[in-house]
Amino acid sequence: MVIEELNFMCRSLNSNNHYWEQGIFPEWTKLNCYRHYPDGEIGTGVEPHYHDNDEIWLFTAGWGEVYLDGIKFDITPNTLVYTPMGCVHQFQMFSDYENNALVTGLERKQRKGHLTIRANGQPEPTVPGFVIPGDSNTGPIPSHSNRSPIVEWRLQKNEEVNNLEVSDLKQHEHWMVLEGTLSLILNGRAFFLDPGDIALIRSGVNRKISTTDPNFRAVVLRENLGKAV
Repeated sequence: MVIEELNFMCRSLNSNNHYWEQGIFPEWTKLNCYRHYPDGEIGTGVEPHYHDNDEIWLFTAGWGEVYLDGIKFDITPNTLVYTPMGCVHQFQMFSDYENNALVTGLERKQRKGHLTIRANGQPEPTVPGFVIPGDSNTGPIPSHSNRSPIVEWRLQKNEEVNNLEVSDLKQHEHWMVLEGTLSLILNGRAFFLDPGDIALIRSGVNRKISTTDPNFRAVVLRENLGKAV
């Protein structure tokens, strides 16, 4: 199911299965993909690679380690990993895990997928990547470049969601449900989101949000409206 109006888009789990395909999301968002991966297994990960776009991971469960341009960081629940275009990155997990991913639109040569130094040559860096540990990822990112497509992306549970005020959004705000059901009213139109469903909401939309599920979990992303560098 896809519901799209001028200033928001909702996609159900079975309609949100793209990653590298271009132009599926609205033109007003920097996001090209917004996906939930609930069933990561211990011992898995990805090889060192880079992209012709930015990629961001949010690990909402599990423990492991990630490397950005050869520098190691720990992965704990709620850890955010920003890998800008040209940053060589990889991760390895030491437990079963849950991950969420987004990518921006392709740039430069617009090559899809994983690019490796052996097959594709040395990358051309843009800006440094960064990692925010899970216990520190509790609000807006303290400092970021204009290239980063986000200013916040983190896990939210029942109480925090229900404490959000009805408001006309000042930033693009994007939700993805991990567990439970989310009630969402956008410019007076009501929706319910289930696990794996997403809502992309443009700044200026009047948003009311709530849940009655005590075990509810979702991730919320707030977009950087600055011009990329």
